Amino acid sequence: MTGTTQPLSIAEGQWHFLNGDWHDFESGMLGVAKDDVCRDGDAMQGHHYAFARHRCFSDMRVRFEFRVGNHTDAGIVLHAVGESDFYLLHFPGCAQSSRGQHFFAALSRMDRDGFLRGIKLEMVRRVSSHPTEWKESELILRGNRLEVRIGNHGLFELSHPGLEGTGCLGLHFCSTNPEAHAPLRNVMVDGEETGDTWNESVRQSANWFKPVPPDGYAWQKPNDLVELPDGELLLTYDVANNNDSTDDANNALMLTRSSDQGRSWSNPVPLDLDDRAEAFFPPRLHLTPGGRLIALLMKDDAFWTRESKDGGVTWSSASLVNIPAWQKDRAIRFNIPPQAFVNLADGAMLVFGYGQVRGYSRGEIFTWGGEHHQAFSCRSTDDGRTWSEPVNVDNRGCNRKGEPIDGNMDLTEMSAVQTGDGGIMGLIRPVYSPWMWETWSYDGGVTWGPCVRGPFPGYATTNLLRTKAGALLIAHRQPSMMIHCSRDDGHTWDEGTQVDSGLWCMGVLREVEPDVVLHVYWDTFQSHMRAQRYRVLPDRIEPAREG
Repeated sequence: MTGTTQPLSIAEGQWHFLNGDWHDFESGMLGVAKDDVCRDGDAMQGHHYAFARHRCFSDMRVRFEFRVGNHTDAGIVLHAVGESDFYLLHFPGCAQSSRGQHFFAALSRMDRDGFLRGIKLEMVRRVSSHPTEWKESELILRGNRLEVRIGNHGLFELSHPGLEGTGCLGLHFCSTNPEAHAPLRNVMVDGEETGDTWNESVRQSANWFKPVPPDGYAWQKPNDLVELPDGELLLTYDVANNNDSTDDANNALMLTRSSDQGRSWSNPVPLDLDDRAEAFFPPRLHLTPGGRLIALLMKDDAFWTRESKDGGVTWSSASLVNIPAWQKDRAIRFNIPPQAFVNLADGAMLVFGYGQVRGYSRGEIFTWGGEHHQAFSCRSTDDGRTWSEPVNVDNRGCNRKGEPIDGNMDLTEMSAVQTGDGGIMGLIRPVYSPWMWETWSYDGGVTWGPCVRGPFPGYATTNLLRTKAGALLIAHRQPSMMIHCSRDDGHTWDEGTQVDSGLWCMGVLREVEPDVVLHVYWDTFQSHMRAQRYRVLPDRIEPAREG
């Protein structure tokens, strides 16, 4: 190393900006103007980059301070030679990991597809997740070895052959909070400098599209993606006139159709299935194993179903169904998660629910252990007409007295899929755990568990999808909007692919052609939903571009 240098300055040097200009602010802070924080950009939503073309290195030491918090990511770009060719050391944060007191660090690789490929994500112990704290940090890169000191006690380290290269230094951040417009400060770098390797022709790709026009509404929130027997796709989504997802009076349900595997969509029409008693629990569409198109509704503290025999054009009157909206003995409400149903190979169906265990809760979700939740499933063997009593998806057996041990109280939204051997894998969003919870059933959902710590962190998931070729996929929040893929029925998983930013992430995955998956998801900045098409390859997913 060559010795201490002065902090990086945007005003001094040759910079390349992606998604808005960066500026120098007081106290050595670097970032973008507040009005630019929630700027969409052409590629990943809200991702801001500043590449210092005048500071190129192989080995280097970088000292810097950063702060991240609720739905904020910040980091240092390494060895950049173009907008879509660099490594990124970053510190992804979201509200759930912050209130759970988990701090994460990651190394990712931006490639020609415009995706950030996960190399390593680690919960770094001994580092606070409090969003207002500045953390003094130092990274040292020598050859293929990266060592990062975070705060007084945190350590993130790894070796990776791709780090043995050269390129320019850069800065990164993404946030939904304009007050977090300058998350880095006092960035100082030293090392043996090399020549400018920047390739102006390497541009970052935009892989997303907006499936339907704005409709005059401020916010679109996709719910269900159903494929009819003739191949037509039905997409239902909520629309709102404001950005309050719980404002009952400002939400309506819409329906649009696609006959070309999700490339284009019809003009949306209102789908009036109920009086929308609650905005956050919309009607849920599903095609049963017997081929019935049904809608599951919750209102008046009960569940109802309606059926359509003409592909969602007209609907029957509502019929009461015996899925219990409440478990009276525990005061647990049966809330439907983003994935509502699973069809099983034997013709049975499962529906999932979760609820707050009120007798055990203090009503403060921002304090560890302040709220407790459990998750359940119900099973139907008559094509969804009647259902079993709810079964806790964490079955821990009995205590020494022979009494059942109560299930895990850190379980909320569940996603599940039936694997090739007939087992059912469930991944469950936690309230406080740093990892998702995982549970299995080997008797068609009659019994489950016990739960174990899952393979990765995740919140606000899509459905779990199994392609015809046997690949499992799930998208979730943390870091940002990540898709994980398993090619051995959930036994092992890849390191994940970040395909966009993701404050919300909830959405739907469906295979629309062999090894081609359509993903429709909520917008980060509470605007109009986005969609992407992925091709699932043996070693990665990539954009399924036309032509």
